[in-house]
Amino acid sequence: MKVFSHAIVAIDGSKLNAVNSRDRNFTVGKVKGCRKQLEECVARYLAELDRADRDPSLLPEGRVSHLQDRLAKLRVQMEKLDSI
Repeated sequence: MKVFSHAIVAIDGSKLNAVNSRDRNFTVGKVKGCRKQLEECVARYLAELDRADRDPSLLPEGRVSHLQDRLAKLRVQMEKLDSI
């Protein structure tokens, strides 16, 4: 049959929209700056939780759980930055 006896060329005419939004575009400087900002937030939240441990009357009841949730989210963001 010799169907493929000659060279075959295929051209794909697909067009894709590129996504280069601010949230998806990273440079070394952006990653370092974002990491520094996240570390500062973590330090601030941990200091506030330490104050709450020493004197529980300083923070409202729901604030401690909110801070713990926020810390967990920040740690996830830091892991994402480490994988970039």
